[in-house]
Amino acid sequence: MKRREFLHLASNSIPLTLALSSGAIAAEANKPLASQPEPKVFFFDDGRHAAGLYQFEPPLTPSDHVYTVDQLAASGVDTYIYCANVEGGTAVYASQASQKWGETVKDWTHYVWYRAARCLQQLIADGHDPLKLLCDRCHALGIWMIPSANVTLAGGDRATYGGQGRKSDFVYDNPQFQVGEDPDDRAKQVSPLRFSFLHSAVREERFRVFEELLTRYETDGVELILSEMVPMCRFRDVPQLKPVLTAWLARLREVASKAERAQQRRKRIVVRVPAHAACWEPIGCDVRRWVSDKLVDGLICVTSDEEHMNQDLDLSEAVRMTRGTQCRVLASFCNTLSRQMIRYATPEMIWAAAANAYAQGADGFGLGDAHWTPSGWPWTEKEYQTLRVLGHADLLATVDKCYHLRSKTNDKDPESWLPGSEKPLPRALKLGEPIELALRVSDDLKKYGPLGRVKKACLRLRFTNLVPSMDKVRVEWNGQLLPESLMEKIDFTYRLWSGGAISPYGYIYEFTLPQQHYPISGINSIKVALVQRDPKLKLPLELRDIDCNVEYRLHRHFETNPVEY
Repeated sequence: MKRREFLHLASNSIPLTLALSSGAIAAEANKPLASQPEPKVFFFDDGRHAAGLYQFEPPLTPSDHVYTVDQLAASGVDTYIYCANVEGGTAVYASQASQKWGETVKDWTHYVWYRAARCLQQLIADGHDPLKLLCDRCHALGIWMIPSANVTLAGGDRATYGGQGRKSDFVYDNPQFQVGEDPDDRAKQVSPLRFSFLHSAVREERFRVFEELLTRYETDGVELILSEMVPMCRFRDVPQLKPVLTAWLARLREVASKAERAQQRRKRIVVRVPAHAACWEPIGCDVRRWVSDKLVDGLICVTSDEEHMNQDLDLSEAVRMTRGTQCRVLASFCNTLSRQMIRYATPEMIWAAAANAYAQGADGFGLGDAHWTPSGWPWTEKEYQTLRVLGHADLLATVDKCYHLRSKTNDKDPESWLPGSEKPLPRALKLGEPIELALRVSDDLKKYGPLGRVKKACLRLRFTNLVPSMDKVRVEWNGQLLPESLMEKIDFTYRLWSGGAISPYGYIYEFTLPQQHYPISGINSIKVALVQRDPKLKLPLELRDIDCNVEYRLHRHFETNPVEY
């Protein structure tokens, strides 16, 4: 039976498990609002890429549209964060507060986005509100539903963008609201087309959208994206933005409180902000006041550049200031690795990021990319196994992990002016100039090592332009020299794999760590020094990557698949 035929049949019947979960949610809704559980494992989804709007040809049925939620059933994810209104101000639902995706387009210039508009228009014409479908399906499956949108808009002219469907007439008709050119050096890294939130008309347009998401629909709150297109004004005007944004947020809090009473459903306001506290002031976000004045219910903390994987968000200040309050700290993981062999972070990398977040005191963890499709779409069993443990720090304690120190993938990696976006690697090694680096590892190997649970712990360093017979490198790990007897050399001078030649050229030095050299739980120090260099090679010797890998056994002497026959 074809998948879509099966979904159509399944939509006409309610299995016992769904009836039970629906009953559980109904009982949960009758609890006092303050006693209801809060989101812990979230999944952000733009609802288009890994969903029917792009991937299915129209016409769509309701079951087609909600498949993006169906895949979360019993996955371990308790919160679905859905992009309901895109950066150009058009909605991907039957909005009354803003124009819908593609509503004003006559001649299309984007093939895929045209399909999305056709699917949306067809669903609405058939009497279905796409957002209500998602809300109802989430609640039937016991999942919190939080729509998301940017707090400001991305501008642009009709001649360039008019055939794409993503921008509204409000954006096209009001170029005067764009921030425009800014003499500040940092402005070179931010689009001048972004709208300034200092204009009251911009604030009102955005307010109506979030008000609608809170009041017209049985959502569980809203996510405010405050980590993109920032600052939402010229750099010199950020001091003016700060009180304006706080006052706007206070108005929205009043709307959320009224909607809570009317619907008897928690209406959370969560804000997506850079994790690094030093970013908040420069972008005009008075996060500390928002927490103390109870304007927000959650901080979704993201990496400052939101472009590449970061397993070690600095959550220290967010955790400190929210302790003793009802505001929760949720760590958002960007899984884009963008490496030659794999595009997305491995499960072991995701588990390492979650372990680091919980070790710092995070209340929850989630995947924050526009879509998460490491094996393509729909998901495979690998994705479900990855998600299953993310809400359980005790289960994460003994899953395999790969801790990776942030590194640029190439010279074209976008720079960010925000603090905390720095990548410590790659670094050129020079004679007599050792480099020191730090890597957070959250495993308790002092506990599990003596129990025989640790199968392997290794430190892996990747060098470029290294000639091992001539070049000598000294590696210290937590102040102790790692002898060459622990090291295996892996040759990547020139390797042909199925995708072609592997680059950059060089070697991997992999140290298998005995118990006395196991990583400590917390910050581990790495010191690398070049002590001898081949005088004939006039290329820079770089330290490109550092990984610390930990593998576990289920029990001492218990090996999975111990023989091959």
